[in-house]
Amino acid sequence: MLFLAVTLGFFVENEREHFIEKKREKKYIQSIVEDLKADTAWSAQYFRDQYQSIGYYDSVILLLSRDKRDERQQQRMYYMTRMAMRLNRFIRANENAYEQMKNSGNLRLLHNQEIIDSISKYYTRLKGIENLTEVTTLRQQAVLEYEARIFDGKIFEQMVDSKTYSTTPPRGNPALITKDPLVINEFIAKVHYLKSIMLFSINYAKQQKEEAKRLIQFLQKEYDLK
Repeated sequence: MLFLAVTLGFFVENEREHFIEKKREKKYIQSIVEDLKADTAWSAQYFRDQYQSIGYYDSVILLLSRDKRDERQQQRMYYMTRMAMRLNRFIRANENAYEQMKNSGNLRLLHNQEIIDSISKYYTRLKGIENLTEVTTLRQQAVLEYEARIFDGKIFEQMVDSKTYSTTPPRGNPALITKDPLVINEFIAKVHYLKSIMLFSINYAKQQKEEAKRLIQFLQKEYDLK
């Protein structure tokens, strides 16, 4: 009888721990799903900003290539140059829930190898974002260096409200610092390379968004999440 009681107690305790771990597993997965949803929601704004930034750069290049520009075109060129860089954002990804689960050793709670592989594959791919961010930053710096050789920094200062940080086109007919075709050509070339990494980043982010949507559906089905 004593042996039976001990065995039964051990069985009950084991089942209780198993129940608790399953509950913790589901809670972690729910947090990961919420992170994935946040990433897919944010990506829509990212795509809009990137495409608008590229459009501004295209217009700036077109205007710089002209021999003559009227006052409004000069204003727009300054405004679009300033806004193009401002809208050129980096891909974002929320790894909080996954990192917390990994660092606490709770990845062991995952009971299914397919689930482990799917989650690991998604978050491993996010490492590519670090490389894209590094390359984008370097190319942004190169563009800014040549912006400063063409556009008047005092005009940029006048365009930005120091309290609201909103940007408006400059007044009057703002002149360029130089019309040197070699400097302008350098600027256009730097912009070209920046736009290239921007387009690559957009495609990367689109693939990541689709992966996130598939992973959300998979996890919701496996864990019966709402």
